[in-house]
Amino acid sequence: MVTVKMFGTFRLDSGIKELQLEAKRVKDLYPQIMEKVLEANPDTTLTMKDVKGCIVCLHDKQVRPSTKLNDGDEVVLVPAVAGG
Repeated sequence: MVTVKMFGTFRLDSGIKELQLEAKRVKDLYPQIMEKVLEANPDTTLTMKDVKGCIVCLHDKQVRPSTKLNDGDEVVLVPAVAGG
């Protein structure tokens, strides 16, 4: 089981702070996260593209979608922010 902590627009739009999910790689989390977001808020404007565009950290280090996960890992999902 992996703990996924959500921040920014994901937390605001879905109301979800944290999820417990099963996954072998970071990219395996994406469809599960989107499914949970849609369950929490069927009218969400968030998309799979938004999930894949997030910065993902594992134990305080940014990681790639192909990064392997272990039972007990904590993944932090931070939406990319644009500004000027």
